[in-house]
Amino acid sequence: MSTNRNRMTACIYVCRFIILICAAGFLAACAVTNPPPLPPSNPADPQVGAPAKTRRNVLARDETTLAIEKQLSATEAEAKSAGKMEHDMQNMPGMQHGEMKMEGHEGMEHSATAQPEKKAVADEMKKTADEMKATSDEMKKKSDEMKTSAAIYTCPMHPQIKADKPGKCPICGMTLVKMKVGE
Repeated sequence: MSTNRNRMTACIYVCRFIILICAAGFLAACAVTNPPPLPPSNPADPQVGAPAKTRRNVLARDETTLAIEKQLSATEAEAKSAGKMEHDMQNMPGMQHGEMKMEGHEGMEHSATAQPEKKAVADEMKKTADEMKATSDEMKKKSDEMKTSAAIYTCPMHPQIKADKPGKCPICGMTLVKMKVGE
């Protein structure tokens, strides 16, 4: 029984020795050989610069929104400039009473209705200017309300993702969270 045991132990040692020699040979062969060259324009080749694919921004403003914003800002700018504009008829060249020249009416006296008409036109102009200023103020107020009430939602993992309503992140699928004011 002892001889069988000794033979068995010797057999195990011989098998281990053979396995060890095979493993050493395998490692030596792997260390010496170079990997085969990669074909041209293979993306795994570090020398090849693969073009980066840019994702389409689904949260960008479309052409219609940009056109409307452009018109609103132009209208607001016109209303502001009209509201600030004040007409001083006495300092405008050619508008002073003595400078007005009317060809063919040299001997004609000023009619009594010219003064009330002038006042009516001036009153109408002031009324129009006031209405434009009121409209401009209302537009500015509405714009400010829209800016403060507009909530922006973003992904906690991808802060570059922004949306004007709750939803899911297009990259990871996480629920978008409302941004705090001042972020």
